[in-house]
Amino acid sequence: MRNLLILFPLLFLAGCRGDVTGISHLAAFRDRYSGGHRSEIVAARNGAASDTVLYMTAVEFPDGYDWRRDSSFGEMSGRILLYRDSVRLLEIPAGPGCLVGTDPDLHHLLGGHVYTESCTDDATVIACDGEMLFSYPARELLCGLLVEGKDVYTLGRSRSGRGFSLRRNGEELFSRPDGGVAAQISSNPEYLTGALYRDGEHLYFSYWEPFGDKKVWYVVADGVETRVDVPDDRTYDIRVKGGELELKVMKSSPLGVYTYAADSWKCVVVVSRAGALSLYTPLWPTSRFFTDAVYFPSFRDACVFGERIYLALNPLADGGKPYIWSNGKVLFGLDLNGFVTEVCVVEEQKAAAEDK
Repeated sequence: MRNLLILFPLLFLAGCRGDVTGISHLAAFRDRYSGGHRSEIVAARNGAASDTVLYMTAVEFPDGYDWRRDSSFGEMSGRILLYRDSVRLLEIPAGPGCLVGTDPDLHHLLGGHVYTESCTDDATVIACDGEMLFSYPARELLCGLLVEGKDVYTLGRSRSGRGFSLRRNGEELFSRPDGGVAAQISSNPEYLTGALYRDGEHLYFSYWEPFGDKKVWYVVADGVETRVDVPDDRTYDIRVKGGELELKVMKSSPLGVYTYAADSWKCVVVVSRAGALSLYTPLWPTSRFFTDAVYFPSFRDACVFGERIYLALNPLADGGKPYIWSNGKVLFGLDLNGFVTEVCVVEEQKAAAEDK
């Protein structure tokens, strides 16, 4: 694996375009956040006090529309919302005729901003806070998204089912016409950026190519690919962690089982297809069960910060409103006809937040 650490210089690409295609309440103060990654601790400079803040994204529908009974709610107009604690900061029009859709898989909370993906007849469009950043001539579904300063890296698999590409600000860096990326953008709670990630200073992802009736697997490090031998024909999520190769079998299950950790404090959330949720944490000697069924789109509806678990619970019962639960208590509810899609906790400088 030593050759995985070879640095392959990436091309310097042009900056993003700023075409206004949505409604953004944050356009004038994009840098208002001192942190935006889940469980990120931002050091307070000059001894400034800090405060724990919860950011959330949600999807809202018009009053009277029952999203619970309509499995095709992606075709219904609505709004993507950004919250800071219980305060609504941003609304992005979503649905038919809009830049983005209401599908929870197609918007992502990074650095205190909402990044969205959508497709036209012949292109993929990436936007931030409702404003288009760039587009490129291929119809793809993101399985990795990494934002570093002004650079937005995307790892997208073709919606045709064959091929993928790695891009920076829409410019192609690496691609293959066949094969694909096994991990999805919400496959693993350890990797908030999906199948594309950094280990140390290096940019990684893995992919497979067909070889007869089998798959050949590769790890790509900064544009340099290395073949990886796997023990059988199963599908793998292959990562480099701490410089070491890690192989995990990707399994399908009627249960969603998600493990969250902050240092040595861990908890497990288990969600059935019917929405029954149970929680295992060091707080209680036995599991904690929630009696009301909930909609839990992905692992992103929970996070751990310190020795606290935060859950966004979207009741499936008629008339139920989303609420945030933490360590046995309801923190607050949200008055919206819709559901929370992601939560993250950050520690911000109080002085910086007040100045902004």
